[in-house]
Amino acid sequence: MSSFPIKLLAVAIVMLARDGHILDGAAQSAATFDAVSIKRNHSGAAASDTNTTPGRLNLINVTPISLVWRAFGLLNPQIANAPSWMSSERYDVIAVTGGGDALTDKDRQPFLRAMLAERWQFRFHWETKDLRVYSLVAGKNGSKFVSHTGPGEYAMKLQPEGNHLILRSTKGNMGRLVEILSGQTGSLVINDTGLSGEYDFTLEWAQDQNPDATGPSLFTALQEQLGLRLESTRKPMPVVVIDHIERPSEN
Repeated sequence: MSSFPIKLLAVAIVMLARDGHILDGAAQSAATFDAVSIKRNHSGAAASDTNTTPGRLNLINVTPISLVWRAFGLLNPQIANAPSWMSSERYDVIAVTGGGDALTDKDRQPFLRAMLAERWQFRFHWETKDLRVYSLVAGKNGSKFVSHTGPGEYAMKLQPEGNHLILRSTKGNMGRLVEILSGQTGSLVINDTGLSGEYDFTLEWAQDQNPDATGPSLFTALQEQLGLRLESTRKPMPVVVIDHIERPSEN
């Protein structure tokens, strides 16, 4: 794998901090990957794949906008001023940390922010906007989640089967679930369940755009199968406003 020595580069930035958030500047961080390979993916596939092993992160067929989601722990409605190519172009990103630890989604965020600053020339600032959102909460009888135990690698895959969509989760988390639900509902979904563990579950529902599909809607399936419900509300939400981004050089 050809690599890009991010640790040998430095970006001069000016930023302010409030409540632990970066307000202005570049998406820079003290945590940086030892090496990163970025290549355009021209496969035409619609799905992406994330594979993590200790010290290594493979993001295959991902859009640049999804890298920003991952880097800040945000969802699509919380990213403003993104050029259209960030949602249409796809890339393979392979990175190594130089350490032997397996990084969680949150652990990876500063590494991804540093990569965006160095390789994509990403600059941004924060704003707060009042957004219409869905609040994901536990039903009146509580959630039906089963905590993951024993071995097994993280996997949350959404696949069509006939006229249905099926989400299968191993060691899944609420952060990824609300990201998937946001994509399916077209609205920002916020995790207000209070659940923060890793879970094994299956969620199946009928595709709304298919008139021949029978079975529960996504909203009904969430209640019946997972003991969760979506409530429409408005909330002031942090928004990353993109000031500058460039396509990366490939290596």
